[in-house]
Amino acid sequence: MAEIIIVVLIVLYTGFIIYKKAKDMKKGKFCNCGRDDCPSATKCRK
Repeated sequence: MAEIIIVVLIVLYTGFIIYKKAKDMKKGKFCNCGRDDCPSATKCRK
């Protein structure tokens, strides 16, 4: 029973993170590395 609860919590947390990242990508906030040589740096600093 405990294994099922742990798996459900992991799946829910993973789903939350994916949802949050997808929402940020729609807003244009998908680059958070802070590197200047990032391939998406031009899109991040508009």
